Amino acid sequence: MCFHHKKIILAITSDNDFYKCFEDNLKTLGFTSVIILRNLPFTYKKKSDQVFNFVRKTILKDKEYKKKLIQKYDSNTIEQKKVLVHLNDKVDYSLTIRADLFSESILKKIVSKSKKAYAYQWDGLDRYPTILSRLNVFDKFYVFDKNDTIKDKKTYPLTNFYFDCYSEFFENNQPNYDVYYLGSYDSRIEQLIKICELLHDKGLKLNINIPCSKEHQKILSKYSYIKFPKRGLTYKQNIENIANARIILDFHNGIHNGLSFRAFEALGYSKKLITTNQLITDYDFYNESNIHVYKNDEKSLLHFLQQPMVAIDKKTQYKYSFTNWLSYVLELDDAIKIDFPS
Repeated sequence: MCFHHKKIILAITSDNDFYKCFEDNLKTLGFTSVIILRNLPFTYKKKSDQVFNFVRKTILKDKEYKKKLIQKYDSNTIEQKKVLVHLNDKVDYSLTIRADLFSESILKKIVSKSKKAYAYQWDGLDRYPTILSRLNVFDKFYVFDKNDTIKDKKTYPLTNFYFDCYSEFFENNQPNYDVYYLGSYDSRIEQLIKICELLHDKGLKLNINIPCSKEHQKILSKYSYIKFPKRGLTYKQNIENIANARIILDFHNGIHNGLSFRAFEALGYSKKLITTNQLITDYDFYNESNIHVYKNDEKSLLHFLQQPMVAIDKKTQYKYSFTNWLSYVLELDDAIKIDFPS
């Protein structure tokens, strides 16, 4: 797939430098990309805004006020940089990730500068209802939660993917770890520790990364295999760590009805996966020798660890690559269709 002489606007959050992986893969495909970042450092311009937000959040249970301030802040910052204004001609495409995080003025500018404008919501529509008023702004609006396509017919199904531009990380690679995990300290921590203790007791070498507060670090400090990266990890560092392990851990948070990036990274990078997400058994790449759905059954988990990995079908692997994912988003004729299991 080649997109030389094509230009795309990518509007996305700056969390974990995720956008840089997009940028790398777009460049590999030949795109010239224009990046519009959300989550620039935010500060209250007036003390009254901070006080007013506290009142609305704690007393009125309104969590939207600060978001509106941030959107306004982002709009002003982006406009000051004149990123979009300097685009004299329309670009071929635009792709907006989490359109609810951007102000309507910025979204309109993005769409006005694009011959074709697309959006992808990798968070549920119900969690951020402001997105509902923006579905019609784009030529197509994709969602990764199957329930969201049922709730609103203006949405189109789309899974997550894996970046296929980092093959150098995996060539002739001999992993130093058996198991890798990156996640936050939340309600899933007890289940994570339970599985990790089991794997650790069986002699597996673990690389478990949990960026968290000092208070939580004290709780977890007795587990020698847990690391506490101070600034978190960039998404590219996360992929490098995946390359350095045989098995990826994935814990479903129960909020969404879809698969996380971990599932597609395991598929694309030919790694075994231990997950708590039962939904994965319905997908075309599910294979019980490569993917284990953990249900508090130690015996079946140990059996899975002893099974050799089965070679993955290349066409199926390519289907969920960023290259095909983007081709499908942009409605190109040669893209393999991506849909939810029936």
